[in-house]
Amino acid sequence: MKLTDYYLLQEIKPLKSHRFDCVCSTGEYEPFEMIAQRSRSGNFFCYYTGVPDRFTAEAQRKTDRVLTNGKNISSVFIPSLDEPLKGYGDTANTDDALLFNFSDDYKRLEIFVARGYRNNQKQLFDLFLDGELDDEISTLKNELKTVKTGAKKVPFFTLFLACLILDQKIKLSIY
Repeated sequence: MKLTDYYLLQEIKPLKSHRFDCVCSTGEYEPFEMIAQRSRSGNFFCYYTGVPDRFTAEAQRKTDRVLTNGKNISSVFIPSLDEPLKGYGDTANTDDALLFNFSDDYKRLEIFVARGYRNNQKQLFDLFLDGELDDEISTLKNELKTVKTGAKKVPFFTLFLACLILDQKIKLSIY
């Protein structure tokens, strides 16, 4: 299996900075879990934004958008004009590739992690576009775990139903 982890993020509170909060995940990807541990809420979150000025000129030429959380998490490359809501990148300081799937309104972001595939990001992205990773994606979505929201834990069944509803593109806010 190429894909090892799954994170579903949603824009909970509309902000101009496009903050995405994790609502469902497999919860085992260490770089994201370390970010979650440092946050006040204990949840992984990130911002989808333009390339900051502090990035090198070369980095600014290569990508238009990035995922950040105080520090760079990943650049986001959207290479297909036919699929503008799908992209790829890699987790900073790791050998892991990331695949991104945005909702039509950019209020929801799915991140699929492929550990050790940093050097094969483009090939992995091609498999993603061709639907050849759909079985792996389904398997990961069936392994979702409870995500803490603030000091409360969401029961697994409630979380699972919320993720199914989100997957059906019905708007739902989880607080």
